[in-house]
Amino acid sequence: MKTNYFNALFFVVMLFMVSIGHSQNVLTDGDFSVTTDIISNFDGTPPANVWSTWQATNVDANAVVVNNEFNYQIRSAGNHTYEVQLVQAGFSLVPGHSYKLSFDVKADANRAFGVFLGEHSGNWTNLIGSNNYRQYATTDWRTISIEFDVFTVFPYHKLSFELGSINTRTFFDNVILFDKGVIKKSSGSELNTLHKNISMQGFRPESSLGQEFINSYKESKFIVYPTISRSIDTTTWSKSLSKGFAENLKSEDNLNINLNENSLDPGELKGESQYDFFNNDMERLGNEIKLKKENADYYIIPEIVFEPKRQGTLFVFGIHIFILNNAGENVFSFLLNSHHEPFLGGKLYAYEPDEKELEALKKRSLEVGIRVFKLMVDNEINN
Repeated sequence: MKTNYFNALFFVVMLFMVSIGHSQNVLTDGDFSVTTDIISNFDGTPPANVWSTWQATNVDANAVVVNNEFNYQIRSAGNHTYEVQLVQAGFSLVPGHSYKLSFDVKADANRAFGVFLGEHSGNWTNLIGSNNYRQYATTDWRTISIEFDVFTVFPYHKLSFELGSINTRTFFDNVILFDKGVIKKSSGSELNTLHKNISMQGFRPESSLGQEFINSYKESKFIVYPTISRSIDTTTWSKSLSKGFAENLKSEDNLNINLNENSLDPGELKGESQYDFFNNDMERLGNEIKLKKENADYYIIPEIVFEPKRQGTLFVFGIHIFILNNAGENVFSFLLNSHHEPFLGGKLYAYEPDEKELEALKKRSLEVGIRVFKLMVDNEINN
């Protein structure tokens, strides 16, 4: 009698746990236990909360579910990865939350494929990051997990496994998107961890004064001016962002660094490229520094340049960190944009941001700028 009681209790608990596990999946039918027919070649926006496929016109492929496993039979895969897709769309995400995407995959032969999770249409913003797009399947089942933070959401989200350009049958199962809750704030040391292996850190024009700056870095006196935020027709300043910048360098590198709360005006945004913006603003800011005649060796002026909104999404166009001497000359200034890995990893965009979200976007931008600055200085000191 007791045995039967405990067996029944165990069964109820297991059912409860299974139910909890399924309820936590943001996606619908991730184990393909309900789906029998796959909607093929949808036209326009993919249907919400069901599995579907999209294929280019030159593709010959067939999607089926067999024994609760998705099976994509690809005979002619086209020329590009995106030309064959398994899709689920229409799910909701919560800004400020962390997520984990996991899935099981195998193929008839070892192959690469793409994973996209993000904005449908618009700018096709991939929330999991470009570094997580390319994944690999083998002839044995393997589980792939991708963790990412969501700083902004979009009107319509899409997950797609992109299988074009390679003719081989590919299988998926147990596709789970799990909401891990509010993003955990990293400690200062974690935020500023120097990734020695980052390539394409940023672009720093050569300066004949660069080595002198590195040689005197620890002993120099620095002043940081309010952070400049710019778009085509708007310029604003932030003392609090630059205060955080100064406090970070003071605590991490023990620098003699202080905040000057008086704003420097770079004037109108002029030029045809980011490099033009960078050089023109540096010249004007340098001219102002020359007139200041302050008791400091070097001056740091952070600058964030925004694109015009694109279908509701605000993107950071570039980050400039100007580092000038008393004569207003460039000693160690650099710029960042989407060609540089730290910039891409910073998730520097927001959809229809309110004032709080815009401030968070600026803060993320400056965190990227200071991380690259410290990386560049560290590399120069150790080389």
